[in-house]
Amino acid sequence: MIDIPVVNYPKPWLLFWAAVLLAHGYMDYTLYRKWNSWNRGIKQSAAIRGRWGRALKIWAAEVFLQRQLFGLSSFRWLIHLLIFFGFLALAFLSLSTFFLKLSHYLGVDSSVTRYFLHGNGSIFIKVWGDGFGLALLLGLVIAGVRRFLFRTAQQINEQADVFLLFFLFWLTLSGFMLEGLRLALVPAELARYSFIGRFFIPPGTFSPEELKPWLTLLWVLHSFTGVGILVYLPHSKLLHSILSPLVIAMNALEEQEREDLYWPEIAKHRATKLPRD
Repeated sequence: MIDIPVVNYPKPWLLFWAAVLLAHGYMDYTLYRKWNSWNRGIKQSAAIRGRWGRALKIWAAEVFLQRQLFGLSSFRWLIHLLIFFGFLALAFLSLSTFFLKLSHYLGVDSSVTRYFLHGNGSIFIKVWGDGFGLALLLGLVIAGVRRFLFRTAQQINEQADVFLLFFLFWLTLSGFMLEGLRLALVPAELARYSFIGRFFIPPGTFSPEELKPWLTLLWVLHSFTGVGILVYLPHSKLLHSILSPLVIAMNALEEQEREDLYWPEIAKHRATKLPRD
């Protein structure tokens, strides 16, 4: 059983949660308005309104498997999966860690909380965070190289795309930098489990008092970048990747009501290959 030391440093929690509430409220309101706008163009018969379960299954296949993108390009599909699942897994980790720490502060000192925050479970958290953080970072780097160095003629560098790419890149990089500063204050045998974060440990030996101001500054930059994503989400292509599959699913049900061809049945009716010249 290992014992993970607690690295404490000042954090502006009140300002952070005020920003989170405001950003979340703006995001929810904007998403609601955009969904109403999208929803007006979709015909919904009574039969379709009663088959939302099937629509959600199609939505899950489109969002989590990126089925249509795989049909266009397996390389682009891989990049999107690295970014999508890397971001999703890190968001899940942040929420889980928050609730574990909240239960500890509220006095609910359960064995689960102790295991993941101060025991062997913290190793799983570090491996999870570094593994999916590396996946996200690789996806962003490959996407950046492809967009700026090997861009095809059909690909346009829109300002929104570039901004989102750098937004996510800074969020990922600052997360590793923050982890590196934390690891500088723990024993070396514990730091080795953060197989990526340990490369961001600053050289030399520092006391906690020397690193606390830098930890606070980097935490503010990293955390408020995450808050900024909540504000930017309704105006980015991330929104399109979430809502458009739902529209696809609803349109698919409409097509099935008309007995049109749709996945997976459409695979049986693909056109034969044209003869080569």
